[in-house]
Amino acid sequence: MNPLIDKALTRAYWLKQRTCYSLFPDRINQDVPALLEANKPSSGKLIAHVAMYTDGNAGDTLLPRTVRDAVDLESSNQWNGIHAHRVVNKKLLHEINGMDGLLIGGGGLFLRDTNPNNLSGWQWSCSEKMLSQIEVPIVLFAVGYNRFRNQPDFKPVFRRHLARLAEKSVYIGLRNSGSIRAVKAYLPVELHNKIRYQPCPTTLCKILYPELCSANKGQDKPIIAINCAFDRIELRLGKRTDVILAELAAVARELSETCHIAYYAHARSDHQMLPYLDKAGVTYEVVDLFHVHPREVVKAYAKPTLVIGMRGHAQMIPFGCGTPILSLVSHDKIQWFLNDIDRSQWGIEMASTDFKEQLFSSARNTLRTTKAVQDDIETIQAELLKITHKNTADFISAI
Repeated sequence: MNPLIDKALTRAYWLKQRTCYSLFPDRINQDVPALLEANKPSSGKLIAHVAMYTDGNAGDTLLPRTVRDAVDLESSNQWNGIHAHRVVNKKLLHEINGMDGLLIGGGGLFLRDTNPNNLSGWQWSCSEKMLSQIEVPIVLFAVGYNRFRNQPDFKPVFRRHLARLAEKSVYIGLRNSGSIRAVKAYLPVELHNKIRYQPCPTTLCKILYPELCSANKGQDKPIIAINCAFDRIELRLGKRTDVILAELAAVARELSETCHIAYYAHARSDHQMLPYLDKAGVTYEVVDLFHVHPREVVKAYAKPTLVIGMRGHAQMIPFGCGTPILSLVSHDKIQWFLNDIDRSQWGIEMASTDFKEQLFSSARNTLRTTKAVQDDIETIQAELLKITHKNTADFISAI
């Protein structure tokens, strides 16, 4: 068959099938932001989108949607979802090559143990052989180097696969400077120019979904949302896990005297914090954000006065909604984000000997200066938007 006809037939098939998962409608919000609308070209590109599609983790539920909506600020596109763990075989390769471009991300996909494999060494199940046969432009968008502290290094295949990926990609957009440093260490110097900064689009929620982020924060009592992560807890907190979590619960108890405490669970495993809160005598409500529509995640994080979060998306999503944050640092990526926005003071190292005192003091100070922090976040978001606009424009022009 003529390759051009073959590609046209494949494109027609995908336009008809539209393999978006039911959880991810055309937009989270029906009101498309007017931002950049005046200069927006109508490209109508067909883009394959490799990501983690799940409703069992709040961040992973929302993230693919924000990636698409951030790119769609530049132009209107057709999106087709491919789970990152789905093995790229000849059939899937044919489908990808029938599209206009391939976008991978965002999220912490550079992790060896969530989808252990010998194809790539990281979460995308694509062999070097299949990668070499992809014919459409590729970008990685807001991907993170997600290795935990003291976690074993990637398998040797990762270095080879990453180099081939960099060669073929328009660019590799990484969500923080720490990831940039880490990934460059696996690449030859001549490929370093393919690496660029692309912040996670969840940090732009207030721009992408202004109506969802307009929740009234003028409650009688300030609301403090707390989130803890328990995946790989031994790598996060080590042998002092019980002590540190008891200290966190004690701070929550002190804050509950003047604030309403809500515990936000991104995944069911996050409920493991509840016994610590109960033992400390904290009065709180539980807000489960797993198995909910992504718009509910945005609305939930637009509501609090302050979010104290241990997960990456428990800092980036509330920040994106314009909500003040204090980040509980047990993974380097948490501090990397704060360093990139030049607000390292918004993070508290959980292994610190004075963790409890630092957290309580920082929380009280943030509550006293809420409006100033909100204004600060808005200023930072404007800069992140400029970077995102440049990167999305480069991708669209390449396809």
